[in-house]
Amino acid sequence: MNLKSKFYLLSIFLHLILLGACYFFLENISYQFIVIEVVILISLILFLRLIKKVFEPFEFVDLFSDVLNEQEFTTRFSHTGNKKLDNLMTLFNQMLSQLYDERLKLGDRKGMLQQLMNAIPLSIIVFDYNNQISQLNPAAEKLLKVQTDEIKSFFLKSIKHPIINDLDKLKTGESQLISDAAGKRYRCHRSSFFDRGFERHFIIIQELTSELKSSERNTYEKLIRMMSHEVNNTMAATGSLLKSCLYYSDQISPDERHDYKSALNLVIERTDNLNSFMQDYAQIVRLPEPSLESCNLFHLALSTKRLFETTLKQKNIALELPDTNPGKTSIDADQNQLEQVFINVIKNAIEAIGENGKIDIQFKFENDNLFLLVKDSGPGISEQHQQNLFTPFFSTKAEGQGIGLMLVREVLDAHQFEFSLYNRESRGACFEIKFPLPLLE
Repeated sequence: MNLKSKFYLLSIFLHLILLGACYFFLENISYQFIVIEVVILISLILFLRLIKKVFEPFEFVDLFSDVLNEQEFTTRFSHTGNKKLDNLMTLFNQMLSQLYDERLKLGDRKGMLQQLMNAIPLSIIVFDYNNQISQLNPAAEKLLKVQTDEIKSFFLKSIKHPIINDLDKLKTGESQLISDAAGKRYRCHRSSFFDRGFERHFIIIQELTSELKSSERNTYEKLIRMMSHEVNNTMAATGSLLKSCLYYSDQISPDERHDYKSALNLVIERTDNLNSFMQDYAQIVRLPEPSLESCNLFHLALSTKRLFETTLKQKNIALELPDTNPGKTSIDADQNQLEQVFINVIKNAIEAIGENGKIDIQFKFENDNLFLLVKDSGPGISEQHQQNLFTPFFSTKAEGQGIGLMLVREVLDAHQFEFSLYNRESRGACFEIKFPLPLLE
């Protein structure tokens, strides 16, 4: 029962008491009793009207509160004829009109912001007040391979992705360049905004891989072409001159002839090595478009094992292949280019192990994809080298040229095969390549 009803009941109760008292004391004086009854009745009516007028503004306030709670900002209050109450109604109507206009503007801004988030190629993760995921835009869903509904109200660490741990460590206002196991690079920035007076955070992720690769490729192509042109011209003339000098070795005295020929042969050998060195670099620049044909991965792995058979025996390294039906590991690819991938990956595994170890080549089918895994028992990849694994000319070896993984990346990217190089939970590293199942025979 509300306060107004209580006042109504109290008024009626008091007037009934007055009527009862009058009846008790003036029962024998009929005309006085009738007059007093009329007065009491008029008093009751006036009292009830007064209560109604007193509580009328409160009723409109309650009604206005309900309108605000239900956000019915299109509602308008009619005037009652009461000047003061009408002023209050006018004020309420103005407030509702302003709220309606603000909601329209806010809706337009939210709609524009939502369209912008949907269209922008940057990945955006928005968090709620508890730092749990509130929204992912389509670019973020594609990058992280999840849907907003699947991870809404979950913490960021619940997403399985190579860069999540680094993202979770970002502080507000901090930007960082992050790389994953496949050499892809992302510029990530964490910031915040205020929503209804409370701070909320968001993360913006920009994939730089394609831009960096294009820039890197343009740079090293120009460098290699210039070096190759100068070195090849010089080496051709030098080699021809050295061989001419070697031709006249018979004119040297027998005592000095051996040293003379040995010195020339050594210089010729170094010249050939330098020429071969430049050809290795030029191979990357001249890498043609893949010529697709049926290619059996098991046979490729087997032939690569035979190629390194002597080296494996010398270093006491076991290379194990699964007992797999070769027909189930056939794909469409450029066999010559893919062979170079196998050679470089296994060569890196052998060099990582050094001596006395094991290389395990595995095939597995998962989610309509065929995965090739090359696992080694080496020391793994140090944290300081992980960021630069697929960077052109970067090598962890003192005499390395930095073109092995660079060539692997170029070939696999040209085939659009996803790949990654990461440390195993146990000792060693694993090179993983994913071949989409629709390409399988």
